[in-house]
Amino acid sequence: MILPLLQLPDTLNYIGVFLTLECNLGCSYCINDPQQAGRREALFPIKAKSLRNCLTPTEWAQALNRIPYHRDLPITLQGGEPMLYWKGQGLGAILSETPHYFDLLTNFALKPEVFASNLNGQQRKLQRDAPYPSIRVSYHAEEMNRVWQGNGFAELVNRCEMLRNYGFCVSPAKSESDVGIYMVAHPQNQMIADMESIFVGRVPFETKEFLGIHEGKLHGHYLYPFSTDLIASSIHPNTLSCECRTTELLLDPLGFVWGCHFYLYQSWAEGGPRREFAELEAQGFRYSECGSRIFANQGLMPIGHLLDPDFAMSDLEIFRHCHHYGRCIGCDTKVKNDRFQSYYDHGVAHTSVKIRNIQMPVSLYDKIEEIERSRQFFSHSFPGKDHATD
Repeated sequence: MILPLLQLPDTLNYIGVFLTLECNLGCSYCINDPQQAGRREALFPIKAKSLRNCLTPTEWAQALNRIPYHRDLPITLQGGEPMLYWKGQGLGAILSETPHYFDLLTNFALKPEVFASNLNGQQRKLQRDAPYPSIRVSYHAEEMNRVWQGNGFAELVNRCEMLRNYGFCVSPAKSESDVGIYMVAHPQNQMIADMESIFVGRVPFETKEFLGIHEGKLHGHYLYPFSTDLIASSIHPNTLSCECRTTELLLDPLGFVWGCHFYLYQSWAEGGPRREFAELEAQGFRYSECGSRIFANQGLMPIGHLLDPDFAMSDLEIFRHCHHYGRCIGCDTKVKNDRFQSYYDHGVAHTSVKIRNIQMPVSLYDKIEEIERSRQFFSHSFPGKDHATD
């Protein structure tokens, strides 16, 4: 069945496809963990054999072909570890059946020759004119040194550099290179001199801002007060209610569309919507008609499904009630730049979600920095500190 094309809003900033949440590493810090509690291996075992864990490459191609081609809006393939999707054969199958450019977020789980072979000659789909590499490789010191006998960083740089043998551009200048290495600037991750001597002149290397709490201190810059650490920092005993909508198209391994990363990760931490998917598949993926009934007993409900012929991008623009404010994933509420350079060029802060009508208790007002700037996000039930009540 050919599905209707989606009408992408000009403001759409990001398309993220989580091909799988399985991973070859068991990092103590992992963005997939909703509570950042070092539970990566325990959270996503996904071992059930009777129910599906992901869409097939053909289904992904059918779903992604609904998205109009845009050279400056790639589809980002991620996970888990996307190189492992469909026993390693999935990337090439998807790239072969779609016209899009793709970005790839990976820990380089496969050897370069295996990865390149699995692409089925579709390397150009991972090469585009952009100010940063399309293949962004994450460095995880503890786990990679374990797997590669203490030579984790050197092995990773070698793997990136070897992509030159398979049609990719590898350059120390990130605007020229198809591949680059990134390390989260977690306080336990240290940039040491030996690392610099390994990557300089070979591949781009950068650190990325650490988002979360370490030794009681919150790291990162967020637009919405206490959005990520309300519970983790014991600021308040319960999460708060708000209204929220996404500015991104986020797709889980089964093709469900989610309103934020917390909902997506938490759903899979609880086992994933696999039984719901089986029932939806039997109904021809008519989520618009059957979704409310199928997810009636679930606390976390997706926005839609990409294989639903009635799914529309306008579904993402609806503010929905949420009762999990305070456990937001940092990448959703951090202040950042969008693909239009809104923050760097115009000083307009971008976040992956837009939040309003936060039911913020007055008892927290004195703890909020820049209270006047933040007040615009609070519920109308709390018009001001002098008149509001808890």
